[in-house]
Amino acid sequence: MERKTVLATATIGRVHGVDGFLKIYPFSGEVDHLISLDEAELVLRTKERIKVTVKDTMMHQDDLLMRFAEYPTREKAKMLSGSTMYIPRDKCPPLEEGEYYIADLYGMGMYYEGERVATVVETSEGAQALLLHAKTADGKVFLVPNMKPFVLKVDTGSNQIILGMKEVLS
Repeated sequence: MERKTVLATATIGRVHGVDGFLKIYPFSGEVDHLISLDEAELVLRTKERIKVTVKDTMMHQDDLLMRFAEYPTREKAKMLSGSTMYIPRDKCPPLEEGEYYIADLYGMGMYYEGERVATVVETSEGAQALLLHAKTADGKVFLVPNMKPFVLKVDTGSNQIILGMKEVLS
């Protein structure tokens, strides 16, 4: 399966100050990879996709602030609040052994005792873990917590999620 080339990386928050800076809330909590960013794609609240050029970045206390060349004033920048930022995969933080991006889970097969029993079609945040929306061959969708004992292993190399119990799909 082909991996997505751009990944959702952050949410654009409120305007900060009068010069068009916006607060950036990275999904990973890491900001280093965003500080050197030169461009990004934003999906606005209206679902419109736009490309932006990063003009400036700076830290203000613990907040990352970013200003885009196409939106130089507070009034123009305000329309970007609530957007989702997408950046190229090669600009994202490197992964440690056993880590993966949530986007990589989409379309992965779910296996129990060697048999493919479902496919991940969506994810959502759960109280204790990410919930994998697992679609079975008969079209039913079940929510599977991405934690042991439900999920034993996520192997992006083989595009497989190994389940610890089949009962989560009934």
